[in-house]
Amino acid sequence: MITKKSSLFLAILICATGAWLFYLKYSVVSMENRLHKLRREIASERKNQHILKAEWKALSSPERIQRLATRHLKMRQIEPKQLMEFDASIFHSEKKKYKETKRLSKLVDEIVSQESPRR
Repeated sequence: MITKKSSLFLAILICATGAWLFYLKYSVVSMENRLHKLRREIASERKNQHILKAEWKALSSPERIQRLATRHLKMRQIEPKQLMEFDASIFHSEKKKYKETKRLSKLVDEIVSQESPRR
């Protein structure tokens, strides 16, 4: 039959198991609450991400960038008369360095003189 020692052991075992199940239940409830909170935060962040993407698309539109560049940078388009054909010989000539330097200097002077009247 059941003795006092085995009854006491079973009572302690049942109490310990009950305490462990109590702890386990509230741990699971706590984790579920945290999971629901994190899911709400993720949904909120996804919504914010969509808003930020829409804002970025609006801010980075080429028309807006062109308008801002025109307003703030005060840049003008290049006119055809400012363009010249590239002459590689002025940079690669090892002979007659003085003449080539003089030629390069003339080209620079021409470009500068073309831009001067507009300012």
